[in-house]
Amino acid sequence: MDEVAQAPLQRGRSRGFILASLSLGHGASHLYDQGFPVFMPVIAQSLGLGYTQVATLLSIRQVGSGLVSLGGGALVDILKRQWGMILTGCMAGSAIAYALVGASTNFPLLIAAVILVSVPGSLWHLPAAAALSQRFPDRRGFAIAMHGFGSNIGNVLGPLLAGALLTILLWRHVLFIYAAPSLILAGLVWWSLRDIGKEDAPGERTRLRAQLGSGLRLLRNPVVLGLILTSTFRGIALNALFHWTPFYLTDMETGLGMGHFRAGIHISLLAGMGIFSAPVLGVLSDKFGRKAVLLPGLASSAVLSLLVVSTGDSILLAFVLAGLGLGTFALHQIMQAAVLDVVGRGTEATAVGLIFGINGLIGAASPFFVTLIINHAGGLSSIFYYSGILTAISAVIVVFIPLRPSRQVKPNLG
Repeated sequence: MDEVAQAPLQRGRSRGFILASLSLGHGASHLYDQGFPVFMPVIAQSLGLGYTQVATLLSIRQVGSGLVSLGGGALVDILKRQWGMILTGCMAGSAIAYALVGASTNFPLLIAAVILVSVPGSLWHLPAAAALSQRFPDRRGFAIAMHGFGSNIGNVLGPLLAGALLTILLWRHVLFIYAAPSLILAGLVWWSLRDIGKEDAPGERTRLRAQLGSGLRLLRNPVVLGLILTSTFRGIALNALFHWTPFYLTDMETGLGMGHFRAGIHISLLAGMGIFSAPVLGVLSDKFGRKAVLLPGLASSAVLSLLVVSTGDSILLAFVLAGLGLGTFALHQIMQAAVLDVVGRGTEATAVGLIFGINGLIGAASPFFVTLIINHAGGLSSIFYYSGILTAISAVIVVFIPLRPSRQVKPNLG
């Protein structure tokens, strides 16, 4: 498909204000999402859950996220005039979902709460990425990366805040406390983004059946298909890192036996170093092309993942995790930009939904596979080899994707 040559006519809020508002909301969403893995070892211990039950929760979360993304993409493209309300609902939904996790007293209730947890963060990406793609066709990599910059602030603060609060409060109380700021932010999101998506005329609306057809046609594009495959391998690798590294860091028997706060610091390095790398990689990908950033980034991430265990509980561990963190979410955002480069206007959310949706559904079996590896092939440390191998595969796939060199387009600012 031909790349859209112009941004839509702007009205109301400037595109800079929209970018800042979306990035702030994205940061708040990730503050909760990346704090959740830090809670998991404590929740598992409190409720007496084994690794298989933990894997079940992680798998359910991925399936829920995948279904929301896959089914929601086409719907979000159709409901463009409702993007502001969808984003507001995502923020309010986070408050409700995490409060329900805190109120869970047994495994079945926790399952129901985790299903709800999977919805808000997944849904947020769809209208946000579509809006930024349409407003920044000239600097798409930069805009998606800055949206990711907001998430990386949340990635840093989430594990640190969760780890710090767990040292002085019960995990249930912390999750109840989380609900209040999210409700306040929901109000701010509504105020700043309530008009987003309303610049198009009613005649541009599309029926759901036609939108789903557009999504199926995207899968015939070799670039889109290759990037979805790359993103899936990379996504499974990242999920293994984020979900199981807290167990590796805190486990007294087969892990490193760290305290909650110290573990939170290391998780924040793994999840949030994109604060520094995301804007830089976004600009570089706009200038030199997506492949020039993706290939070395994925290759270096694979090598660093394979080195984690050899560092043990030393200062080198922090440096290796920080190095991994430079490419965790930042590279995924470049993949999003690469997909958005080749899709037509009006199918952006559908395309992003395909990336996250297929990633989540295929990756749903991964937590159980990781559990088998942990129990029978080397303990918790084996997750880093698993992640490294999958990331290396994603790098090999990128070699064969026919990505076009980046070219500049000029937005119409009206």
